[in-house]
Amino acid sequence: MRLFLLMASTVVALVLQGCAGTGSVIAQSGPQSVQLFNADSRPRFTFYLACTSEDESCSTAENTFSDWASDRHVTLRLTEPNDALFTSGIPSFDKTTHLPYRVAVHFVPLVVPSFSQFSGGNEPIGGYTPPKVGYTATIYVFDSATGKLLQKRPVHEERKANPQDHANEYIHSEVNEFIARLDSAYLHK
Repeated sequence: MRLFLLMASTVVALVLQGCAGTGSVIAQSGPQSVQLFNADSRPRFTFYLACTSEDESCSTAENTFSDWASDRHVTLRLTEPNDALFTSGIPSFDKTTHLPYRVAVHFVPLVVPSFSQFSGGNEPIGGYTPPKVGYTATIYVFDSATGKLLQKRPVHEERKANPQDHANEYIHSEVNEFIARLDSAYLHK
């Protein structure tokens, strides 16, 4: 059980495997659309990632984000969730950028192990609950020149998992699904 919990917590979710193309617009339903990529697929933003978890899940998530950033030529900066960036729009480090946007994400992988309810001994009294994987995240888009918050969007995904599968595979998949929200062209590569 502990091994599965450790593996499951190491796997939750990152998004995308993909392609060039014009990229995504962050908020189709928000007050302001933000085009993240030029028509020639060059990024128009610097990406800041803060990942928190109680296990090793962030290692897998960060690696998946790093693969995406490398493939799409996005500058990726790892940061802490309490960095000034999340409140002022200006990071505590690497403050200069020639790109119009800063996209900051606080990503929290979710891994919940399976369990059965028992009464006193080894006799189950309740039903079996399968493991779950997913994430909660908040996406922030800032104007690089002013630090003005242009968009803030919470995102949450959760699904049942097969207890026989490795958690890292689920985390990788979940992160790729999240990245697809930011960069839909990457999936179609």
